[in-house]
Formats: sequence, C-alpha cells, structure tokens
Amino acid sequence: MSHESARSFNDPVTVSIRPDCERWLSNHTNRRCRLDDTQCAPVVHAPLTVASPRWATVVVRGFICSLILVAVGCGQGQTGAQKFNEDEAKAQKEELLKKYPVSPPDTPEQVLEKEAKIDETLPQVYELLEAAKQDPKKADEAVELSMSLLTQVPGHRAAKVAYCKAQLAAFFANEPTDENGNVIDEFEFNMAVAIRSACLEIDRLQETFEDLSEEEKQLCQEVYFNRARLDGLYPDGSDTGLFNAAINKLMSAGFQDAERLKSEPRFQPYFTNPETASVLKAALAKIEASGQDDGNK
Repeated sequence: MSHESARSFNDPVTVSIRPDCERWLSNHTNRRCRLDDTQCAPVVHAPLTVASPRWATVVVRGFICSLILVAVGCGQGQTGAQKFNEDEAKAQKEELLKKYPVSPPDTPEQVLEKEAKIDETLPQVYELLEAAKQDPKKADEAVELSMSLLTQVPGHRAAKVAYCKAQLAAFFANEPTDENGNVIDEFEFNMAVAIRSACLEIDRLQETFEDLSEEEKQLCQEVYFNRARLDGLYPDGSDTGLFNAAINKLMSAGFQDAERLKSEPRFQPYFTNPETASVLKAALAKIEASGQDDGNK
C-alpha cells in the first residue's frame, strides 16, 4: 500500500449517505457546531457498491481490534474480571484473515492498468460536471465517480483535480438561498462536507506536486476562497482561526483579486472583527504590493 493511500485511511472516514438520511442528519446537527477540517470527510470516499481490497483490509483490522477489546474486557458496565484466552483470540484472528485475506500491494503492471482505466473514465466525470450546470444533482454523481477513481490510485494527479472540481460543484449545488439570501438549513451539512473534502484534497495536491499548472493554481484559489465563505455563514459563532487559516491558504495559493475579497458579502463582518481584520488587511496589502511590483517590472 502506498504512503498516500495509507494516509487516506488514517483520516476519519465519512461514508456517502442517502439523501433522506442527509436531510435528517442536517436537521439534527447544531448549526453553530463547527468541526475542524481534520474531522471532516477525507477526499477518498470508497463507494459502498465497489469492492475494494483496501476497504477489506480496514474491515479485517476493525474486526481484529474488536476481538482484542472484547478479549480484555472493555465494557464499563460489566463486573468481574474477564479471562483473556490468548489461543482463542489467535484462532479467531486467523479465521478472519482467511475469510478476508489482505491483498498484496499492486504490481507496477496493475498500477498502469488502473491508471489507464482512470484516464479512460475521467471524461465521464467532466460530462457530469457540465450536466450539473443544468441539473445540480449531477454534481453528486460526479463526486461519486471521481471518488471511485481516486480510490483506485490515490496519487493520480488528474483524478485529484477532477475530484476537487466535483466537490466544488457539489458545494455550489448545495448552496441555494431563500428570499433573504440565507442558505437553506437542510443543505448546510452537505455544503460543509463538500468544501472541506475539496480543501483536504487540494492540500494534498500541493504537497505532492510542486509544479502546479495555472489551472490547478486557480482551482486551489477557488477551493480556499469558498472554504472561507463557508465560515462566513456564521460570523457571530464561527471559529475565527479556521477563517484566518483559509484566507492564509488563499493568499499562499497566489490569490490576486482584491476587489473580490473586499466585495464578498460573507466577509464583511470579518473586516471589523479584531480577530480577523488584521488577516484580511494583510491579504489586501500583499495584493497591492504585488501589483506595484508587477508595475515596476
């Protein structure tokens, strides 16, 4: 298993939820409850209908951990000492490994085969993204398809880009507003999952590849800008540290549109908040200085 794919499974996992379940969960989630980005869904969501060797590995490990916990007695409500039967636990572990064998790492030939399949399938993701402009539900299909491709080869560059674009489209698709311009409650949870997932993957894109194209840089900026806009939904109760982090990442990605930064409605309260005003002013000063440097060249 590659280093990156192993890291993907170290991240907390959020499995895709049926739309009716999502609505229920969003309605029962405290709107002011803010999660750190590290608590969000990772970029690789293995579809429930796809059999994945890596997912089988996770299942086996989970079973083994459960057996160990049961063997040593982890129940708080139980009384009396639990006798640990080492031989029995070993036998159960071996039985599980036989039933769910851990797949060996892909050979170079298998990796090339998977990469070829990804390259062949990627146009379908972009077809769905184009269709999402008219039918927002297609954005979710694009997320699922790009996610399945990235699960096969987590380090695939084009799959990363397609996944981030799909999650960004899902963010916009779940951002309908009422007559007062407020985001409709039932969509807020989906918005947060989409943009935070995109943010996590765009971070990895920059960590893995130093030679980003102009298109990839623009994608980074869009993801970070909208990550900050998510926090702009809650100017009175948001974690200002998360907002500042998003703005700093935005500027590190080479953002240069001062007017867009100043005119974004959700950022207005942050220009007067002592905890965030200095970060925004520093961002604008950096853009202005960069403009002067370009003019002197």
